[in-house]
Amino acid sequence: MHTIHLSQNQAFAEISHTMLDVLSEHQYCIIEQSLPNATIVALRTLALARDAQGRLQQAGISKAATTLPKLRSDRIAWLDEHDPDPALTAYFALMQHIQQAVNRGLMMGLAAYETHVALYPAGSSGYVTHLDQFRSAANTAQAGARQLSVVLYLNDDWPSDAGGQLRLYLDEHSSAPTATDRHVDIQPLGGRLVLFLSGRFWHQVLPARQTRISLTGWFKTRAI
Repeated sequence: MHTIHLSQNQAFAEISHTMLDVLSEHQYCIIEQSLPNATIVALRTLALARDAQGRLQQAGISKAATTLPKLRSDRIAWLDEHDPDPALTAYFALMQHIQQAVNRGLMMGLAAYETHVALYPAGSSGYVTHLDQFRSAANTAQAGARQLSVVLYLNDDWPSDAGGQLRLYLDEHSSAPTATDRHVDIQPLGGRLVLFLSGRFWHQVLPARQTRISLTGWFKTRAI
């Protein structure tokens, strides 16, 4: 796995060049300790509180947002970048730094960011293999298309046998790959940030034996 460690004494700017090098070469990147632990705890607390308030709803799939829990079992709530919560402010500030660095270094033209809380209950089936970008956008530039996917994990403790890994298929495929195809499994450890090209990587979320929480988002091209 292509991992960068951000220590508590480092600012994101100090590792941004390394992040760009890794993204440019491998099209995905993992950053450890991406935000202070106190911020991760605050974000997890916020996610659990909103779920308890009934603000997380069963997620859908496809443009029609059809609810099919056997294919996708998470509950979600979209986040607002203007939310005054301090932990969310820190999260969106990090996303802004990433957007600026990627646009400056890789000229991807990222213009907007959308994100939600994603909570997979204990015993959930995960999320079947999919792409984050519609196939039509891969062949023709489309306004508002997802370009860079971002996952920030908020889990407090994650034993190696708890499941819930992000399975990233490393080779390009014209249709959904199978479990025998080359892949890497990424544990959803708190503070771990995963970036990958939305139209490049097929991926799935494996079944989780305990509650799995993340903030999942996408940088998009400018909408017309």
